[in-house]
Amino acid sequence: MRGYFVAIPTYWTYPGGKGREEAVFDHPTPLDAPGTLRRTLQSLTSLAAAGAEVGVVAAATAPALEAAVENRVREVIESPLLPFPVRLFAASHLSILQDFCRTQGRAEWLPLLSLAGYAQIRNLTLILANICNAPALISLDDDEVIADPDFLTKVDEDLEVLQREHPVFGLAGIYRDQDGCVLLPEPAAPWAAYWPKMRWMNAALTELAQVGPRLKPTYLGFGGNLALPAALCRHLPFDPAITRGEDTDYILNARLFGIPFFLDHTLSIIHLPPDKPHPTWMRLRQDLVRFCYTRLKLRQQTPGPGRTQVTAGDFQPYPGNFLGDDLPQRAFQSHTLLALDYLARGDAEAARQTLANLALMDRLEQSGTGVFEAYARTVSLWQALQQWLATPEVAAGARQALWGAA
Repeated sequence: MRGYFVAIPTYWTYPGGKGREEAVFDHPTPLDAPGTLRRTLQSLTSLAAAGAEVGVVAAATAPALEAAVENRVREVIESPLLPFPVRLFAASHLSILQDFCRTQGRAEWLPLLSLAGYAQIRNLTLILANICNAPALISLDDDEVIADPDFLTKVDEDLEVLQREHPVFGLAGIYRDQDGCVLLPEPAAPWAAYWPKMRWMNAALTELAQVGPRLKPTYLGFGGNLALPAALCRHLPFDPAITRGEDTDYILNARLFGIPFFLDHTLSIIHLPPDKPHPTWMRLRQDLVRFCYTRLKLRQQTPGPGRTQVTAGDFQPYPGNFLGDDLPQRAFQSHTLLALDYLARGDAEAARQTLANLALMDRLEQSGTGVFEAYARTVSLWQALQQWLATPEVAAGARQALWGAA
């Protein structure tokens, strides 16, 4: 099985990283910086030579930057020319795709087409793989390198084994750092003792990626190393309501709808992320929002065709340990210590923002009604959209509209 669609989301911001961002991404590339995308693309030469098609989805942190981002990413792709073609999808392509659906009388699906956040961008990669008639999407990120010459062979082998028993499933690989390590550094600050995200993630990685058979069921995966067969791309979207952690949430969503995910601990990429520019209190805010949201989704599950009842315990230690009843207490303890640390360093505004996270969590808990059913409705819309786009004449029309060629 070859002919995969390899998709790379890339995120860009103001020159020098200075400007009002309307979308928060972990480490967007400033427009005046070289960035990491070219390095990732160069590492895909062997995959492209083996028949994989490559696409880049470019997103900006503010609408005012969209044209500049599209031009900058096109420059990265084309100067100098790579030894393989790349399908670029940016803001202008989004407008084309929206117009294509609108003129076909499919306006009800337009809310599913967006570059506004991580989940929405991942969903566009699922759509591009579908209209390019790929047997599977290989999902990467723009701060990675594929150095394993057997990467595609491993994907082939895993998909062949799994599709014998599972009509719909997903496959995840692992990240390694430049030294080949799978585990992540754990912060030593006092607040982190009550918010041990990295420790729990490392415990999960140790269980999943360092012991046992090569291929096993998983409750954890990373969006920069997924292989999603066409059946899954057409069946299940990333949840547009999740602000970050869309990859972990996607595996949880798959379980909610009875779809298994598997991890191959030999299927690895090299992850070389730049430093994250946002302060600790903002990163914790993003964590709180996502965990509160996912916890509500679990609590609001309702039975239905093709649905499976799951609990936070099915995803322990990570992210399940952040989805239980003790989340508010953990948040209070960790944020109080972090605020005190900021005050000790004379940063009263950061302390205020830290404590504001707790008020935000309370509002989220009180207002988050209908979360699960809203996602279930999105799934139904998504399946109709993807089924329509998979029709050969529709897919060909979409490719022609987007890139001027089938």
